[in-house]
Amino acid sequence: CDGSSQLRAMKPLVLLCFSLVPTVLSAQGLMERKHPDIFPLDGKMKRSGFFVGPGVTWTLAPFKDREEHFDIGSDTIVDAVYHGIGKLGLYLEAGWFISTRDPVIIDYWDFGLAYKQLKGREEAEGSLARGDSIGQWLSEGDFNDQHLTLAINANKLFCVRDYRFFQFSLGANVDWRFGEGRDFAGFAVPGSQDFPPEFIGQAHAKLGFGFKLTQQLMIIPAIETPFFSVMPEDQGFGRLQWFGTTYRPLVFSVRFLFLRYPNGW
Repeated sequence: CDGSSQLRAMKPLVLLCFSLVPTVLSAQGLMERKHPDIFPLDGKMKRSGFFVGPGVTWTLAPFKDREEHFDIGSDTIVDAVYHGIGKLGLYLEAGWFISTRDPVIIDYWDFGLAYKQLKGREEAEGSLARGDSIGQWLSEGDFNDQHLTLAINANKLFCVRDYRFFQFSLGANVDWRFGEGRDFAGFAVPGSQDFPPEFIGQAHAKLGFGFKLTQQLMIIPAIETPFFSVMPEDQGFGRLQWFGTTYRPLVFSVRFLFLRYPNGW
């Protein structure tokens, strides 16, 4: 009697196991379906090569105008509204990449040098009250900074189809400003303006979608933005200040990455 009751108790478990077999086999089949390696691991290509990437920059201004109230001395009050306007700049990068032997976490590293132009505009207005008198003021300013950028990136690829992939990158950049353009007209609230220093150090993130067109060529359009500033002091996830407004630098680039045959160039 005990044996038959145990068999009856085991029957649902056995049925459950058999019902799971097709699911397990199907999952195993999905796991075994593998996309071709983006960076060949069989020695048919060298693990390193060079890349170039033309692009543009954009200084993303706040979506909402910034309003400030200033008490200057004992008898002066200034109210200000700052309106930032982004502008396009030029960008061009070149460098060297090294693919990893075991691309579980990182598929490849890259080291590059870039020309980066950051441009923008600010328009401001407000009121100035001193004693019993009050007046209105306006100002406008343009900036055009040119940098040489050293960058390093750790890149991870996520295949979605054969030779089609998303790329997510984390990296760091050091920018040296070798050219500076400043045009300003109007009233400047004392102590309200600031600018990035000559050297900028930031951590950045990049997201792209790539295509491997041939055995030797990959094309990866991507967007990049800083998320933390070491120098100057961070003002909000990598934003930088020109005049009285902070902007988010964005880089839109198209990287051409060249693989090499073992006995070729």
